Amino acid sequence: MSEDYAPHAAAYGQGRIFQSERDIQITEHHHHGASEAMRVPTGPASVRVPLSAPLRTALRDREELREELAAELGAGGGVHVLHGFGGCGKTAVARWLFDQAAPSGVALWVDASTESQLRAGMLAVAADRGAGPEEVRAAQEGRRAAADLVWQRLDASAEPWLLVLDNADDPRPLRDGWLRASARGTVLVTSRQADDPAWSGVRARMHRVAELPVVEAAQLLHDLAPGVHQPEATRRLAQRLGCHPLALTLAGGFLSQQVLESWTVEEYLVRLGEDPVGLLDRGAGLESGARERLSRTWQLSLDALAQRGLPEAVGVLRLLACWGHAPVPVGLLAPSAVLAVGVPGVAAERIEAGLRGLLSASLVDLIEVPGGAAGRPQRCLTAHGLLLETVAAGVPPERRAPLYEAAAELVNRAVPEDGDTGTARLVEPHVLALLENGVTADAVLDAARRLRDAHDAGGRWADALPFAAGIAKAGTAEAGASQGAYRDVGAVADAIALGKVTDLSGDLSGAEPVLRGALDAATAWADEAPLLLAEACIRLSGLYGRSDRLAEAIQLARDAHEITQRVLGPAHAETAETIYLEVDHQSLLGRFGIALRLARQLTDLLPDLHGKRSEDVAVRSVLMTAATKRAALVAARIPGATVEDEVPELSWDQVGRESQEALQAHIAYYGPDHARTAAARHNHALTSWERGDQETAIATMRRAIATRRVELGDEHPFTLEAIAELARMLALKGDIQEAARLAENAHAEALRTLGPDHRITALCAVAREAAGR
Repeated sequence: MSEDYAPHAAAYGQGRIFQSERDIQITEHHHHGASEAMRVPTGPASVRVPLSAPLRTALRDREELREELAAELGAGGGVHVLHGFGGCGKTAVARWLFDQAAPSGVALWVDASTESQLRAGMLAVAADRGAGPEEVRAAQEGRRAAADLVWQRLDASAEPWLLVLDNADDPRPLRDGWLRASARGTVLVTSRQADDPAWSGVRARMHRVAELPVVEAAQLLHDLAPGVHQPEATRRLAQRLGCHPLALTLAGGFLSQQVLESWTVEEYLVRLGEDPVGLLDRGAGLESGARERLSRTWQLSLDALAQRGLPEAVGVLRLLACWGHAPVPVGLLAPSAVLAVGVPGVAAERIEAGLRGLLSASLVDLIEVPGGAAGRPQRCLTAHGLLLETVAAGVPPERRAPLYEAAAELVNRAVPEDGDTGTARLVEPHVLALLENGVTADAVLDAARRLRDAHDAGGRWADALPFAAGIAKAGTAEAGASQGAYRDVGAVADAIALGKVTDLSGDLSGAEPVLRGALDAATAWADEAPLLLAEACIRLSGLYGRSDRLAEAIQLARDAHEITQRVLGPAHAETAETIYLEVDHQSLLGRFGIALRLARQLTDLLPDLHGKRSEDVAVRSVLMTAATKRAALVAARIPGATVEDEVPELSWDQVGRESQEALQAHIAYYGPDHARTAAARHNHALTSWERGDQETAIATMRRAIATRRVELGDEHPFTLEAIAELARMLALKGDIQEAARLAENAHAEALRTLGPDHRITALCAVAREAAGR
């Protein structure tokens, strides 16, 4: 640079320029008095007009909140803060209150989204309330305290007022004196920040604004998109959108503004599954800002957190998005677990800060949920489903797999080794979410197997079913694999487990192809894993027995018996299970001589029974023996019946005693409310009835039905069978009205699910006839 060179510049409108001459002198230039033509307006065009999009429809929700706010309008209404996540309707409520106040009073609206807009808007409020041009200019130029001027004028206002400070998502500028309470008016702030010194400093009353109730959400959709829409479809769309006000508004806007196409709500629901966020954004107007687009409204909060030094909030939210929409136990995010697993993008020592940032921005909530260990409430995090979908969609592809693997390892650590579903109940939805997202890491499969087996052991087969289905899907190999449709022996075992819980949950037709395919695959692996083939035979034998295909069921039980006796020995629990099955099948066929001889053989094995399931098989074998003896005595009463040699040795006293022992054994081993204990009650009720104790029989059968309804459902074959037996008892006792109602409903359901030829359908028909007589 030449020595005689000096840079020169000019600044306008209070600008400053710093220039360096060589490297030893700094010159400060001030240029005041710019021409009117060069001045840029520094304030809003109006503070008497709300700077928000007009409401598209009348508010039909938040009635209690609106009533409370409307009652506070006027002098001395205090400071109120509407807080909640982006798009939840805070500004809509503020706009409604503004519209209520404006016709008869002074209503002022200030955009508080940035410090400069807040300052300009508040000085415009001062001018509105009587501040002169010189006072305002002095405040603008820093020659007097701007916030003091504003509040002097507001406090001196001759008229009561409402002041709305909208979009104060960063409340820090408000702490500089811009937010105060006044005896002359009411202040309403909208913010995504739920906790800030600005609120406590003025003793603000906090109002959480969240999702709408389902009914109001569906009504909002109808208001926005009037037309011929099925009410149920509108309700389902509202639920699919999580009753999120902005999402509802965007969906309604799209449905009402179509020109080239005219989608129904049902069609919109189908298309929503392809790209929910993209489709919803199509409902925004051409001039809509970031806050009015679902793809950006939450990103604004995340950007603000990053500017506050909390970029890890994004990593925490991405981790939450790997799991389900159900509450997430805070223990899953424990820094020690995060450190051990190594979650990508989340530093263990910063996870607490990131989480607190999300809480402060109303992106997540901290709640207490029943269902923790020993029934204690457990602290959990919740986030809106659409937010999680949006965040998940934004995860870079290269980070997705390691992030999901870390999420899988965290839930795996949270599931006890024994699969205790009481402790793990709150983690279960997140294991399922990972399975549904196609995550097949060993960690998630291990956790899912423990939960599947725990529900199976507890008789909660419907609860076990989604875990079994997810695991089996992960183990299915490509078509044309060398060993059938399964990846390996473990995958075949998982398919057998799926067939078992499908069967026991009541879906007999759905279970058969699963077990049939597993049996074929297990046959291919028979040399390497003969016990796998035996297990497939046992499960399919049980299914065929419940489906009245008894000849096939007996053959499968005998095939399994040959394998287990050869590999495990005659006194192993798995061998005893095969005998148990044939006792049941022969009894259903009316071959009581064979059934009783097999039952005696089974009883003789019990003292020496061994194997992992020995106690389980022993308890059920006691019940099977008692039930077979009862059925044999009942059959012997039928005129003209053939009484086999073993039957005359039986007595009702003996059968009554054994049925009571079987019930007590089930209560002791399974617990009083287990589905298998309900089977023991069922048998004891029938035995009590045959022995003439009608009151005990009816009360016991009602208890069995109650358990089965809770654990298995109203439509389960076991439930229908118990209802039919109760209806028959009531009819014979003379309680015709209840008997007829129960029998009619059970018969209709049995016809639908089991068909006209099934044994349980016939039992329901007998109960109907008894009630008819």
